[in-house]
Amino acid sequence: MRNTWPPYRILLTGTRGKSTAVRYIAAALDSIGISFSARITGTVPMVIEGLQEKRIVRNSPAHISEMIWWIRNIPEGTQAVVAENSAVSPELQPLSARWLDPGLIVWTSVLPDHAEYWGPHLSGAREALLNGVPRSSRVLLGNQAGQDRELVLALEKMKCTLFTTGMPVEELSHQYETIAVEALNILGLPGSEASFRRVPIDPHEFRIVNPRRGGAVAWAFSSNDPVTAEALFRSTGWDQERTALLFNHRHDRPSRLSAHLPWIRNGRWKRRIITGDRPLVLTGFSFFPPSSAEALADLVRSEGTVFGCGNVRGLPFAWEVEAS
Repeated sequence: MRNTWPPYRILLTGTRGKSTAVRYIAAALDSIGISFSARITGTVPMVIEGLQEKRIVRNSPAHISEMIWWIRNIPEGTQAVVAENSAVSPELQPLSARWLDPGLIVWTSVLPDHAEYWGPHLSGAREALLNGVPRSSRVLLGNQAGQDRELVLALEKMKCTLFTTGMPVEELSHQYETIAVEALNILGLPGSEASFRRVPIDPHEFRIVNPRRGGAVAWAFSSNDPVTAEALFRSTGWDQERTALLFNHRHDRPSRLSAHLPWIRNGRWKRRIITGDRPLVLTGFSFFPPSSAEALADLVRSEGTVFGCGNVRGLPFAWEVEAS
């Protein structure tokens, strides 16, 4: 596709944490003077070059062909490329590796997701994502992925060379720093010299948002699965009985609501609220019509503390709610 090809090529796969890992790897490359182009998919798709973010404006739903467009527009002379495998369909998983020819695949995590394509169980997610890993690849496993014994055995059977990030680290930022340092080391770059003072900001990164009107909302809408949502809620230290649960629903991801329901219903939430696309009649929930940042700030003020999860698409940005 190109006259010259960057010598350092990293492909991210997994169910959670790909975008964050891309940002940390980008920061590490920039800090040691390696020119790069990085592509982030998802709700807010971005191309990052020199830590300058350029938002990708889509006129239609996300498509795997977007990766071809990005590859064709990488500036000549770029030394490194970093990209997420954005395919969902198992049949399309191999395309990103075929086009990018990665020197390293980083597998961040493996959790049940995209049940419409992969089925409701962890085995379906694992098998689908394995389709995107060529035999004999070098694979760096993040903390969560490295603990999945079935995944490790499958990759070993594929003659992949496996690397791990070492002992689990509780703080998420340190986990991603470790991934970035190890990725650079594996590629023969000085990872130990990398700095993370300038990590590109994720507009939907988990944090506690405090709108001017009062109250607080835990912005965990990017978590997507109940395991991550529960872990993020525990990290707040909040009491469920004093916290309203706000789930943002997508009609094209109905399995996410189904997956969250046992966890939501088993909790002793102050109130259970659905926003986004209105599902069929769902007992035990009230519906909050999706609207402006101001309306969401008003909801947070009235509830006091709100834990938001499910899906991020269709929501205002966290900073817009904070400013309201």
